[in-house]
Amino acid sequence: MLHSLPNCSLPLIDFRFEWQRQEELRVDSVESFPIRVRRKERLVAASFAYPDYQAVLVRVACDGVAGWGEAMTRSGPKITALLVEEYLGPMIVGKKFESPESVWHAIWRELRVRGHTRGVEVEGLSGIEIAVQDAYARLRGSPVSNLLGRRRASEVPAYAGSLFTSRGPLKSQVEVVKSLGLMGAKVKVGFGAERDFASLSEVRRGWEECELIADANGAYEPDEALKVAGKIKGLDLAWFEEPVPPDDLEGYRRFAREDPLPVGAGETWFVSDFSEPIEEKLIDVVEPSVSRCGGIGVAWGVSQDAARRGIGFSPMLGMNSAVSLAASLQLAAAAGKLVGAEYDPFGNPLLNELSPGFPRLRGGKLQVPEGNGLGIEVDMRFV
Repeated sequence: MLHSLPNCSLPLIDFRFEWQRQEELRVDSVESFPIRVRRKERLVAASFAYPDYQAVLVRVACDGVAGWGEAMTRSGPKITALLVEEYLGPMIVGKKFESPESVWHAIWRELRVRGHTRGVEVEGLSGIEIAVQDAYARLRGSPVSNLLGRRRASEVPAYAGSLFTSRGPLKSQVEVVKSLGLMGAKVKVGFGAERDFASLSEVRRGWEECELIADANGAYEPDEALKVAGKIKGLDLAWFEEPVPPDDLEGYRRFAREDPLPVGAGETWFVSDFSEPIEEKLIDVVEPSVSRCGGIGVAWGVSQDAARRGIGFSPMLGMNSAVSLAASLQLAAAAGKLVGAEYDPFGNPLLNELSPGFPRLRGGKLQVPEGNGLGIEVDMRFV
């Protein structure tokens, strides 16, 4: 059985760390910074479109030391930023806590009684929690990964996310990914069995050894998803990501019973949403977004419970910023049963221009930052 947090009726992931029960922590301030950068092209997935790069950065000062986090947003970053500063921040500013975990609980308790346990509120909480973890690890003079557990790796194998037919020829995108030595690529699907098969086949023909991932972003209902799975099964996929909507557990149960392909999911799940899929082994790879799921602590608990059930771990990045990637790499460096980390090689300014010298890619692997906290610094000129 999965662990449960104390005094909580929900079957939440237990993300408590022994190192987080030792020192008092005062939260001095919480700030948010909404960012929107217009894209050159409008990327279209099956369920939505990406006209802009967007993020909300969160800066939390604890005992005079600032830490950075990110609250994931795909639209309306100013709304998320306002929620962080005007709603969530006042719950903790000026107060003392035993640990980053207790900061998280102080906010979570208020969200629960209001029924705000998913969505933008938890995305805001994620940004605050990441920033607190960053500040706390800086205060202790350690990378976050060392405080999570034994740091297993200094570099992490990476795959490209994502290839879009709306970006241009898939062949050209494959060449970009191959030139970087990445292990594989995620291809956006969800446009019907024939079109999905054609897109995935084109990538497979151009890259035989590719770890190929089909990402439907929950576009299909179970019957259609299983039809598509049968069509693309012969293409040797690493996994079929979000074949059905994220809240359709019965759909995931059907996939688990019929087992047409390995399945990945988790980027649109929050806190306790992971419990049943992991316990029932409805998925083969779990893909939490650290800036959405509840933060580093929740994602760490997910990775540990998944490993105990023999489920692979791959932190989702999408079009998030360098802060999300740094947090994901700290998680990946300490996690068991790591499959790989998602990386955007197609010129995301939030990823490439926000933090000097980061990310670093060597031989197709992302280098885990070695500095204290998340291991990166944010260039305020970009913000």
